Amino acid sequence: MAPCSTPTRRSTSPPEQPPTSGRGAPPGSAPLPRPDRSSTLSATTHVLVIGAGAAGSAAVRELAPQEKITTTAIIDAEIAPYNRTLVNKAVATGLIDTHQAQLPPLPGSVVRDSVRAVDPREQTVHLRSGARLDYDALIVATGSAPRPLPSGVAAPAAVDSARMTHLHSLDDALRVRAALAATTSPRVLIYGAGMIGAETSGILRDAGCQVTLAASSPVPGITAFGAAVAEQLARAHRRAVTTRFGHTLTHLDLEKNEVRAEFSDGHVATVDLVITALGTIAVSPSPWNGPIAVDHRLRSRTHDHIYAAGGVAVHESDGLTWRIDHWSDAEAQGVHAARSLLASIGLADSPGIYRPRALYSAQIHQHLYLAAGHTSHSENVQTTSIVPLVLTHERAGQLIGVSGLDAGAAVMALVPELHSSIESMPRAESTPSTDTP
Repeated sequence: MAPCSTPTRRSTSPPEQPPTSGRGAPPGSAPLPRPDRSSTLSATTHVLVIGAGAAGSAAVRELAPQEKITTTAIIDAEIAPYNRTLVNKAVATGLIDTHQAQLPPLPGSVVRDSVRAVDPREQTVHLRSGARLDYDALIVATGSAPRPLPSGVAAPAAVDSARMTHLHSLDDALRVRAALAATTSPRVLIYGAGMIGAETSGILRDAGCQVTLAASSPVPGITAFGAAVAEQLARAHRRAVTTRFGHTLTHLDLEKNEVRAEFSDGHVATVDLVITALGTIAVSPSPWNGPIAVDHRLRSRTHDHIYAAGGVAVHESDGLTWRIDHWSDAEAQGVHAARSLLASIGLADSPGIYRPRALYSAQIHQHLYLAAGHTSHSENVQTTSIVPLVLTHERAGQLIGVSGLDAGAAVMALVPELHSSIESMPRAESTPSTDTP
């Protein structure tokens, strides 16, 4: 990849409000001429960062102290950046207001607009407003969106109602909060028992809801947690909430002010609110319109001067193809992408290969799940402790992940050993992995 220390144009810092004409020109001004490619190179490198969630904000803050870098963050015009981990943990139940979930203001220039397309050849970003911005380097940190139900499962009346939602955004959280406020002891169906679904079931139960947690798998959450953890959590779910595991949701429809949910075994549940929690999919503008493949330094595999970080990035390293969509890991990726960019123009040492180490957690009923690294791409899962449960996730003789229930200290103690060779570790028992990549 060509280093972005040789930009082909002189960048201009965009205003706080989105421009409406030209390349980074303020409203009402003439378009800026494109410098000839043979002209003198700019003294500073102009970096555009698309997105201001965990990865985007971390990248901007990492670049901010550099005098030879001018950074512009492109942020959705309608929503102030916020901490997405608080959506289900606190905003949905009214523990905090939406403004309390907002992230601190970013340093540098900010454009409040959304991106329609990126032209990697011209090194230009096209905004919904019609404006165009040039860049010398680009970091795409557009994150993810909820995975939808299969087509045809939800009737239009249910989709358009306030009684069916994901729990991914602040708007989703406010929809849940409104449903809780409108009904005493509301009946809530959560479909999907991965990280968000499992954690939310306990949160809403504690908030006074009658919760039914449903999943198509008889032991849900194996992909997210691994078999040993998923089995313990399934038992915890059955003690705490109503469960419907092993049956697929086949139809949702609105009947008066209730939602009628039908399952593959013929069971029908009538509820006040349905929350779908089927994981996430990467989102990005054209030309990707989905995940962006990156190399070990988070550089795009197909386009020069472009990096991707967080939930939009698909990594290929150590024989794995993987995507991690957790807040703490997205922050770490944002920092790594920024440092890789700085290294490419001689302003920092290379950060080396990106390997996930960030801890992430979920409070699920009485259990604290804590993990780091790869926990769903293992060739072998070893149980190093049964009480509390501590698992090491191994591949090709390397420790690639660690996870546990109610074992914070033990899990954190193993994090420094991640991505190193395994020679001798204490074993309680050995369990072949049944994780699904």
